[in-house]
Amino acid sequence: MTASPTAPGWYDDAEGRRRWWDGQRWGAYAPWGDAAPGARAASPVPVRLDRRLLHDPTAPTTAPAVVHHVVHAPAKELTVAYLLLLFLGTVGAHRFYLGRTGSAIGMLSLAILGALTALVLIGFVLLAAVAVWWIVDLFLTPGMVRDENRRAAIASGPAGYYRGWPAA
Repeated sequence: MTASPTAPGWYDDAEGRRRWWDGQRWGAYAPWGDAAPGARAASPVPVRLDRRLLHDPTAPTTAPAVVHHVVHAPAKELTVAYLLLLFLGTVGAHRFYLGRTGSAIGMLSLAILGALTALVLIGFVLLAAVAVWWIVDLFLTPGMVRDENRRAAIASGPAGYYRGWPAA
């Protein structure tokens, strides 16, 4: 824009759009199709616009809405659950990972109590119960992972196609 008006106000540019002049620099464009915010003054000096400034980010778009395909990734991985079961299974780490906090605390309590009372021989019974529980969990873990992933998918809403921006 080579020449600028002197008084602040709304002025027409070379493309017929209104733009605010504050007396020192050009400001925002007037919304498309709106009536002039004030008296519409004719530009006292011809104004040459920079073509890069013709984009109006406030103008409503007529482009079709974006369509998104939403796919739910598994919330929990079977590999991670088995690694936790193999290395920290006696303290219930795999159950904590799969959202089964109550039984995980029970397994952890049995392991700690069994370790503390092992000298009195009662602890070996508790540790044997934890070992049996651990062996049973070797077979139950795939079902627990499926149940947790199903619960997480239901909680996050149905998968499918949505128009517009997905809810975050």
